Amino acid sequence: MLMRDEATKVAIYWDFENLHAVLANAAHGDGAYRDNRLKSQPVFVNLTPILEYAASLGDIIINRAYGNWQFFANYRHALNEAGVDLIQMFPRGQNMKNSADIRMALDALSDVSNHAHLTHVVVVSSDSDFISLAQKIKQAGRFIAGVGVSGVSNRFWIASCNEFKFYQNLLAASAELNPPAVTQLLGVEPVEIEPASAEPDVEVEAVGSPSLDEAKLAMQRALKQLVDRNGENYVSRSALKVFIKRLLPSFDEQALGCANFAEFLHRFPDLVVEVDLISGGHVALAGQPAGSAGLPISP
Repeated sequence: MLMRDEATKVAIYWDFENLHAVLANAAHGDGAYRDNRLKSQPVFVNLTPILEYAASLGDIIINRAYGNWQFFANYRHALNEAGVDLIQMFPRGQNMKNSADIRMALDALSDVSNHAHLTHVVVVSSDSDFISLAQKIKQAGRFIAGVGVSGVSNRFWIASCNEFKFYQNLLAASAELNPPAVTQLLGVEPVEIEPASAEPDVEVEAVGSPSLDEAKLAMQRALKQLVDRNGENYVSRSALKVFIKRLLPSFDEQALGCANFAEFLHRFPDLVVEVDLISGGHVALAGQPAGSAGLPISP
């Protein structure tokens, strides 16, 4: 599987109505979007942080958004600037469902099959309907990344991805680099999302960003397994991060207040220590002999 340090080509598929609806409900209360979905919609979604994340994975060669665009005209300028290919989905049936998820999944599988150079797929949605798509994309040897809203993203959808990013975390990270672009996009302030107050059904259980303790546990488990697998206490820092994200796809060191992965590791000197900076750096379990050097490593 191709990872970030190789030449990559990225496809983005936006379940746009899903993302907009979640943010609209967060701003005005549950059911706000449903009660007003047949009206012209105000702007809640900031495209920039998601596009920046996708670009960090590689060259964006496909950028499609799915929705009933007659109600999303206020996004026209931002969507055109981003070069998004707008796929019109007319609602069908009394429940007004537009079946965007089915069309997105079919298009993504078709693109993966027809474009051998496509290495990474980004699906922007909090919906569990894309779990099967993620499984198929991974079977094809491609990297699947999800972007959803913290507090409403299905936990099984998160776990099915190679990597999962929460919209709020991407927004906050982008704001640190360029606040005006984030907080003043089309005159819209970022929306704070609170986890749903009602106890969720098992099938739609949602989770937020992992805590520092959860990330620490994932790091400890990953490091121990890598040491056991390698047969020596000498682990590539990049391999450790990849393994952590396999255990905890929503892991994001910046969301935990760390500028980079090295700073995250420095939070736990009792568990992990830096051995060298060769080929991106290596780390070891604290308190045990480190690799071929055989030197005791202590905090």
